[in-house]
Amino acid sequence: MPYGFRVDSYPAIALGIDLSLTSTEDGGRSGPLMNISDRLWPYRPNWGLPSMAPTEQSGAPVLAFSRDVVLPGESVHAVIVTLFPDMVARWDLEVVPRVVLPMYEGARVCGHGTVLWRTDITLPLGEPDKQRFLRWLEDPAAPLGD
Repeated sequence: MPYGFRVDSYPAIALGIDLSLTSTEDGGRSGPLMNISDRLWPYRPNWGLPSMAPTEQSGAPVLAFSRDVVLPGESVHAVIVTLFPDMVARWDLEVVPRVVLPMYEGARVCGHGTVLWRTDITLPLGEPDKQRFLRWLEDPAAPLGD
């Protein structure tokens, strides 16, 4: 079995970020980002890691945002989760609190996420982890807890 884990369960990293969207005038997206009621993973951007060239990207979908609607040019807290098992080690080595990650839609940078915290998890995401991350989005000053 590759990587020593089951295909339906694998290690990943969850990250709490302060996400600043690029304004439309500065080349960002033209529409808002939105939480969708009763649906996780409402947005699936790619991210540039510190050692990556501008054309390289790695997927980490957004679990949820701290507000229901985020307009271009605004900032919001978000929780993102690494998506591809073969990239987890690279995220693990390069992404620590205070690192700023460019957020991509295709080749266009549509924002930047400053990492506030990170924690190792297992996917698929269990209910206890999901709830603690959603609680953090409601009150980012509260401790994340385990």
